Amino acid sequence: MSVRVIRGGAERGREIAALQYTNDGSASCDIGGFPTVTLLLHGAAIGARSQPSGRAAKTLTVKPSETVESLLSDYSTCQAPLSDNVRVTVPGKSTAVVRPIQLRACTLRVDPLGPPA
Repeated sequence: MSVRVIRGGAERGREIAALQYTNDGSASCDIGGFPTVTLLLHGAAIGARSQPSGRAAKTLTVKPSETVESLLSDYSTCQAPLSDNVRVTVPGKSTAVVRPIQLRACTLRVDPLGPPA
């Protein structure tokens, strides 16, 4: 599973990023639940870890080369520092990757996995 973090749009008090998971293997795999996201600044965690959005999660079968995503919402009404990276886990796995992105360490919520928007 490869992981991409793509900065999305923003509106007053909310920023959005897409967490995309692509099956790089030769066989289908099942993935479900919520990713865990921690914002980092110079390698140290800032703010609280992400929390599930409250929407129901389901397990998806991801075919080779297929991508699924989860939206990460940052409710930026505080004056927390901006991250320089983000640590993301693959849902249901202990594997974590670090990817560059700037978000505020306020209240992070992640949606369940689904098809890319």
